[in-house]
Amino acid sequence: MGIAIRSLWFNYRQRVQWREGLHRVFHRGPQDDPVVDGLRGMASLSIVLFHCFYGAMVLLKDFDRISAFAAQLPPWLGFLANADKAVDVFFMVSAYLLGGALMRETERSGTIAARDFYIRRLFRIYPLFLLGLAIYALGNPGLAARNLVYNLLFIDNFQMKNIIPVGWSLSIEMQFYLVLPLLMGWLLRMPGQGGLRVLQALFLMSFVPILTTALLYPVTYETPFYLFHPQRVAPELFLNVMYFQTHTRFGPLFLGLMWAWVRHHDAVLPAPPARGFAWALGGTALALVWAYFPVYQQDAWYYQHFSPWVNLAGQVLHRNLFCLGVLLLVLLVQAGGAGTWSTRLALALRAFWGWALWRPFSQVVFPVYLFHFPMVLIAAILTFQTTDASTIGMISVWQLLCMFGLAASLSLLLGIVLHIVIEQPMIDAGQALLRDRAEAVPLRNS
Repeated sequence: MGIAIRSLWFNYRQRVQWREGLHRVFHRGPQDDPVVDGLRGMASLSIVLFHCFYGAMVLLKDFDRISAFAAQLPPWLGFLANADKAVDVFFMVSAYLLGGALMRETERSGTIAARDFYIRRLFRIYPLFLLGLAIYALGNPGLAARNLVYNLLFIDNFQMKNIIPVGWSLSIEMQFYLVLPLLMGWLLRMPGQGGLRVLQALFLMSFVPILTTALLYPVTYETPFYLFHPQRVAPELFLNVMYFQTHTRFGPLFLGLMWAWVRHHDAVLPAPPARGFAWALGGTALALVWAYFPVYQQDAWYYQHFSPWVNLAGQVLHRNLFCLGVLLLVLLVQAGGAGTWSTRLALALRAFWGWALWRPFSQVVFPVYLFHFPMVLIAAILTFQTTDASTIGMISVWQLLCMFGLAASLSLLLGIVLHIVIEQPMIDAGQALLRDRAEAVPLRNS
């Protein structure tokens, strides 16, 4: 027993490589896609920013003070209330990376090894996830014990029994991973571009469960969003039926698989100049409209002329169309643009997404995502120099940005440590296990 423990400890120590790990976090290799780095890094920072914004509202508590806080935000910060759409970008990028990997595996070996896929996912997700459950459980051990089984099985989002605040989104991803090998195996057996056509149809169909859910729960679209506050309308009436549910988040996942399909089959990338211009214009418009859509600004034109039916359309469309806009811009960049204006936009976006700032946040995105909530709390304490929220009268824009800067920096530092000490060694252990299994098969057959 002692020899086995020493062997495990030795293998673990061999996998913890600080110098190589730090180099990998901060330096992009030739095999790394700058577009993916940019999207994932921006999404990671956007989630931290959004939860600083959300944390500010929690600190203010009172509905009128929150309204005054939202009213003082300058127009250029109008995307703050929509920064939670970064979660949908995560979904899209994850589907792109994993869908593409399964396509390459099928092309290489002729089949998809579903068991190997699940093993890689478990070694990638579970170690840090278990640490997260243990840390967040310290805040409410009784509640954590009652909800533990739902979290371990990744079904906590169905009944809102999460222990980790962002656990609901991780559960959606894990549920998606469960069916992904089967889905990709089916799509890849279709002749020609049949698989892409099915994915396009699935994306269009993804609007149906959102619409159905909203119609079943009219409060979700009949209520102006800024009124979802404990002193007005219970936020749970929206969050539990529209925000946290798997069936309302299919769209970005299907878009990610469409992205992977297009990239894997280079022949279908856009070439005509007119199409390049249309994609550039459409992608920019969709991304900006839904990124800056008024949410908490009560004096915005949208609420001055509020219509439940227009609001219903917005609830159904906004996440899917935002991600569609991002995808159009991504495809434009990866195709190189077509035409002067679209080519310049493609080059500018490639340079922007290739910015070195995004790289570390992209590489440690999972630990940052799991553990940024405590960092936001610490950042708030440092910013306001108090642990008593009742002493905070109002929060300025600069205090919010200071809070964000501290939270992002602390989250990155912790993320790097966890990535090097836990995440990467466990990923390597999973890969080693799969290699050992692969080497053992010929020996058994010989």
